Parts: sequence; C-alpha cells; structure tokens
Amino acid sequence: DLSFWSHLKLSEKDVNTFWQLCTHLERLEIHGLSTPKQSNLLLMTFPSIKELELSTEDDPTLEFIQRCPNLTSIKYGYGIDRTRFASSFSELVTVKTWPHLHSVSMMETGIAEDDILRIIGGIQRINTFMINYSSYSFGSDAMEQLRPHFSNIRVLRLHHRYVKSNSRIAQEILTSCPLLEQLTAPPIDASVVAEGNPWVCTRLQKLRLIFFYEDSALPRLQPLLFDQLARLVRLEEWCMGYSHAGFRHQQVDLTLENGLGKLSTLRSLRSIDFGNTCQEIGQQEIDWILEHWTELENIKYRRNASVNGVLKKRMMEHGITMS
Repeated sequence: DLSFWSHLKLSEKDVNTFWQLCTHLERLEIHGLSTPKQSNLLLMTFPSIKELELSTEDDPTLEFIQRCPNLTSIKYGYGIDRTRFASSFSELVTVKTWPHLHSVSMMETGIAEDDILRIIGGIQRINTFMINYSSYSFGSDAMEQLRPHFSNIRVLRLHHRYVKSNSRIAQEILTSCPLLEQLTAPPIDASVVAEGNPWVCTRLQKLRLIFFYEDSALPRLQPLLFDQLARLVRLEEWCMGYSHAGFRHQQVDLTLENGLGKLSTLRSLRSIDFGNTCQEIGQQEIDWILEHWTELENIKYRRNASVNGVLKKRMMEHGITMS
C-alpha cells in the first residue's frame, strides 16, 4: 500500500527504484507523478496491483493502467484529460481488459453518457460506482444498465443536482440495493418515498440526499418519509444535501412537531449535515438529540440554520462540535 505525491523530488534512479517497488504492491495511489515511460520500464507489468488511484496529466496513464491486469478498483481524478481518457477507458472495459474490475470512481466532470453505459455494461459485478457531483450524464439508460448490479452494489455516488426526469432514481436504489452502504443521488420528491415500497438498504452508513416537498405537503408527507429513514439503523453520516440556484422547494424539517421522534432508531448517527436547508433547532429538539443520538459527534449547520449561542454551547458541552 503506497501513496505518492508530486511534491517529492526523485532522480531518474529513484524513479526506476520506485516503479520496481510497485511491482509488489496491491494498492497504489499517485498524484502528479508521471507514469513509467522510460524505455527500460515500458514492458514492466504490475500484476500485484489491485487498487489504483491516479491524478496525473501525462499521456501514458491509460497505457500504464493496462499493465495492471488484476485491477479490481480504479479511481481517476483531476488532471487527467477526461474526454479522451473516459472514452478510451470505457472501450477497454468493454473488451474485459480487467476481468476482476468491480469498482470505478470517475472524479472528473463532463463524462459522456455513452462512456458511462459502456463502463457499467462491461463490468461483471459492480460494487462501487462513483461519478463527479456535477456530471449530468447518469440518466434512465444508465439506470437500465445498472439494475442487474443492484444485488451487489455497496457504494453509489451519482450527481446531486435536480433533474425532473431523474427524480425517482434514489427511491428505486433505496428499495432495490440490500447491500448498499453509501449513497449520493439526485433530489427526490418525498411523495415518491411516502407512496413507494419500503427501503431495503438497512446497511446504509452514509447518505447524501435532498428530500423535498411540493407546496404545503410537508406535514402530511414528512412522518411517512421519517418512517423510511428510521429503517436505516446503521446510518452514521447523514447529509441533507445542497440545493442550487433555481431549486425552490421545502425540504426536511427536523422538529418534533413534524416527526423527528420517529428517528430515535438512528442511534449510530455520528455526523449530520443540514447542507443549506433551513433548520429551526429549539430547546426541545436539542434535548431529544442528546437523549437519542448518543453517538453524535458533529453537526454542520451553515449560516441559514437558526442555532443560537446557548444551544450551541450546550451541544459542545456534550462533546458535539458544531461548524
């Protein structure tokens, strides 16, 4: 297991030694270092490497990845030419270049839908699939490709912007992926949750998702939504999401009046992020949180949440940081 950052200065001899060492690694993380292109390294293979994380700017990156035949997990990010890399990478996935690959994380923006379809379709069993938050390429066709993997998926990170045609994606995932542990998905209308099937993802540990309500539907729908959330007994991190310009809907209201008491089952919760939702946290809510969410360590509440100094001090006295 090795992480390497470009601020380290290596001589050519050191570079050769470094890549020789990599032939024995199972996990390699590189940020900024050029992948091997010296003549004496071009034929080198890395059969031991199973997990690879890259953010480099040089052209031989894809050629290097091809020399890791037993790759199971890849994460590539900022600095890589996203259009060229995603296209070539998806074609290689299609022809089973990495037959054991099960986890793909693409951190760059602007990935074409065709490339996403090829990647999903070319992997036999997907455990992890992550794309950058600002990518809009994941739609109905991608969902169609992803469905056969629902029984295996553990981590999903899709874009989190509101697109009406994608507003039911999260509900289908939550009702179909029993092994799911982490989810980021597009905003979902609470009525879809309230009227839908029970969630089966009881192993979920991290959730980043906006639930919203049309007009004055919150008092009727939120208790039904909280019935579903209460099933997530292993949830440790809950982010209510970050809406964007033009998104004008009422969102989750964490008050006892509107059903907070239903969430007493979330006893594993360590972190809650209000995102940019507006929360009116009162004395009763603070008392309830301290009594029922005993593992809570951090609350992120932003400036638009009404948390006065006295309540903030009380939370901090109980070891809960607020930021």
